[in-house]
Amino acid sequence: MLDNSTDIYVTDDEKQRYAYNMLPTYLLVKGLPEGKRLIKQAAKNISKKPYRQKIHFAHIFNELATTQTYSHIGMNDIKLEKGELSNHPYEGLLRSFGAETATELLRHTKLIDACLSQKLHDQLITNFKDYMFETFGYEDNELNINMSAESFYLHLVLSFIAHLDACVHHAAYSEKVAPISLGWLFMQKLDPDKWQYNHEQDNYYLVNHNGSPFSCTSRSFIDFMQTVFYWQIYGDMPTSLYGIDNEIIQKEFERTDSRSDSFIRRKREGGWLTLEDVFWFVGIQGSKEDEVNETLASWQESMIAYIKTDNVNDLGGLPPSAEGLIWLIYAFYQNIYEHTDKSNKANKEQSCVTYDDYYGLWESITDYYELRIDKNVKAERVQWPQYLVKQAMPVKRMT
Repeated sequence: MLDNSTDIYVTDDEKQRYAYNMLPTYLLVKGLPEGKRLIKQAAKNISKKPYRQKIHFAHIFNELATTQTYSHIGMNDIKLEKGELSNHPYEGLLRSFGAETATELLRHTKLIDACLSQKLHDQLITNFKDYMFETFGYEDNELNINMSAESFYLHLVLSFIAHLDACVHHAAYSEKVAPISLGWLFMQKLDPDKWQYNHEQDNYYLVNHNGSPFSCTSRSFIDFMQTVFYWQIYGDMPTSLYGIDNEIIQKEFERTDSRSDSFIRRKREGGWLTLEDVFWFVGIQGSKEDEVNETLASWQESMIAYIKTDNVNDLGGLPPSAEGLIWLIYAFYQNIYEHTDKSNKANKEQSCVTYDDYYGLWESITDYYELRIDKNVKAERVQWPQYLVKQAMPVKRMT
């Protein structure tokens, strides 16, 4: 936690640390149906008087976390000491989704939080570099004590997303399906259906000029989820996405209402998909109403305790699900997609933000988990369809 005498906006390094520390909260709020409204509310008409600030944020947290059953969050529960940041932003996010039982992921996350809850110094970079090498055999010459704060914090968060990527695939699918990088699949990038790479000239060239030259994060997310549902229902992988909407959404789930049409339309347009959208899509909301309410009330009660005590162990998660954790990976890249899309429209240009380091991080961490799968099990695994495999690796790797 920062010293009370420190203004987090004084230096660029501290601005970067603040932004990456707050990212989990931002993504979690974006996952709620009312998230966009609450984000605007949090940033609008904030009083300069501390006691009014406390009332302002207590009201917002009440909308996020409370029910009529449990005690509410009051202004005295909001700690607004100057320069204060969370000590465990990413562990809190992990626990919110019930994923703290993944031992190595939790250990990795605690190290990331330690780096983000104090001012940057050389030993933090060294500790992180040593952990990545000793645990996953990951090496990167750019990860050194001379790197910028922004580069270091980005590397931290990319490693968290890559670990989540490798871990959730390992837990949910890897005994039956060979792994692919979900993060690279969801990341907006050069669309491999439209680009090729020339190794001799070390450049990319466009081979298909129809439509956008880049992939779409929401479309890739839905393509993956539809593929999973098809495989789970029929026992075989689909060979293409053609007609899969009818086979999965309308035929199997009997969803022919306007919400189904809206859901698919937003996929094609690149709009945000909330956690409620995802849980509706996978049928989680088909559970008994009292079970859903009890689970939600328990999570809300733990959220109140966490806000009041700042003890991360008080934060109880929703029941762990592959879909919820995969949504987190999607949300990270959808946030980038959204900001890039706004910038492109404002500047009348075409561009995308791609993190080349991500794939190497994912490979190293995936290798760690693959060592824990029996070779006979690996021999029996199937592959994801080629339309996903192609989108889940860099174009350069495919040539």
